[in-house]
Amino acid sequence: MKSDVRNEGALSALVEDFAASRVSRRQFIGRAAAMGIGASAAAGLLATATPQLTAAQDEEPQPGGRFTWGYDRDVNKLDPVASGWADPGYAAIYEFTMVRHPETGLPVAALAESWEVSEDGLEWRLKIRDGITFQSGEPLTAEIVAANFNVFRDPEQGQNAIFWATVTDVTADGSEVVVTTSSPFAAFPETLATEYSMPFNPALREELGDQFGASGADGTGPFTLTNFAPGQELLLTKWADYHGSNVEFLQNKGPAHVDEVRFVPILEAGNRAIEIESGNVDVITNPGGQDVERLAANPDLVVVEFPQPANVILSLNHKDTSLGFDDIRVRQAISHAIDREGIAQAVYFGHATPTQGPIASNWKWYEPGVEAFNAFDPELSKSLLDEAGWAEGSDGVREKDGVKLAWTNVNYANQPFNQPIMEIISENLREIGAEMSNENLELAAFGEARSAEPASWSQEWLWSSPMDVLIIFGRVLPNAEYNGVTPELEQAFNDWQTAATEEELIDAASRAQLEWAEQLTKIPVVTANGVWVNRTSVHGFTPNQHMLYPLLNDVWVEQ
Repeated sequence: MKSDVRNEGALSALVEDFAASRVSRRQFIGRAAAMGIGASAAAGLLATATPQLTAAQDEEPQPGGRFTWGYDRDVNKLDPVASGWADPGYAAIYEFTMVRHPETGLPVAALAESWEVSEDGLEWRLKIRDGITFQSGEPLTAEIVAANFNVFRDPEQGQNAIFWATVTDVTADGSEVVVTTSSPFAAFPETLATEYSMPFNPALREELGDQFGASGADGTGPFTLTNFAPGQELLLTKWADYHGSNVEFLQNKGPAHVDEVRFVPILEAGNRAIEIESGNVDVITNPGGQDVERLAANPDLVVVEFPQPANVILSLNHKDTSLGFDDIRVRQAISHAIDREGIAQAVYFGHATPTQGPIASNWKWYEPGVEAFNAFDPELSKSLLDEAGWAEGSDGVREKDGVKLAWTNVNYANQPFNQPIMEIISENLREIGAEMSNENLELAAFGEARSAEPASWSQEWLWSSPMDVLIIFGRVLPNAEYNGVTPELEQAFNDWQTAATEEELIDAASRAQLEWAEQLTKIPVVTANGVWVNRTSVHGFTPNQHMLYPLLNDVWVEQ
């Protein structure tokens, strides 16, 4: 697992929070683990906190003020059913039914205070906390949560209904949500601990239609939606009547400390460092890689870095027999030609992790066996293409049966790093006699082009349940035949969605990763590191490797 704490500020802030009794010993070790610090090293750090107790205990959270987050994307509407991506504001307006623990990555209680699974594994009963209301004052009931779940699992409404494939019925029984499945479904908590499973008030969503999450929202989280202005800001306001949290790793169980949270899109990577150095924002995510070392050397800043739950992928059309993409030798030749480490250095200035399998190495159930595949080896690439009958032409581009190994790749341009990555891959492929040009398209046009089954397409995914993502990218985008889903991979998908135990989940995930890496359902390229930078005046901001974004209940800013 590659992980990095970029300066001593991150450690000293954590030690200070422990010394001031803002975090427990267990929480200290868990948050240290999220920074890539082993348990033994964390235990050693705890010893340094003792002398600071007297001074640090006087430092209480300061209420009020605004917390400003310089965001590396434009803001997107906050609709858990249908939106292009999940922004960090989701974790402020809404709450999880179950939430991932920062130490283990395993789900723990949130809106569902407890749950039971029947002996045959076919029924889940989730006890919903009493006394919870939406920000509108509408009570959160088991009936409403059940209605939410039925929307999420409906392919006509929920864009991620495939995650709920084994659920056959959802009802309410008093304060419990009863979920019935056609087979055991141990992966269910993995689905519930994602932004697209967060309960919302269906009455307001019905009233606002496609403006839900933009002109208004109604969740149970500690902040309300005040202003949604793409290109400018997402402004959230403290909900004074917030009922409080029961999440075990949060210190602040009541209303938020800060009065406002403002997300400001900073789309130019180089500008993010400038904005936090000047004090215009309190936090930035993913500054330009060239700026990270400078930011880490700044005593007023804390920089934490670890691989994101993400991957950049190049998807070849396995149905395209003319280009030979149905031939594993051709797919492997293309993969072996990609200089992943070179991409990590050139595009991210080293702040990325080359991926030889579909999931980054810091995932809790990562399969290291994928590292036997997809190493950078252009000579092996050439040999595989020779073996597959692709001979070098007079212009250097290989040919077979009168067809050149040349095609246009459709690339998702809204993710800015994709363009330089694909240009580097094009250069890599020229070295082995393949010609890939790139057409960079905005979101709507990209989606249409991807559905039309081009020769290849490319994008980055970011999601906290990687195996669920693999199922989407294997079965759905655009379809299983295009992706060349093998019987072995389909079996691993089925086994994941019907596992009865954690051991069975791990086994299915292992087999899926190995099959994907060898057969190249989609070619994995690189995982960008998440780089989180906050000013030392910010407290309680604790990003971790198991969630897309941190909860903001504990955040406070020195005034």
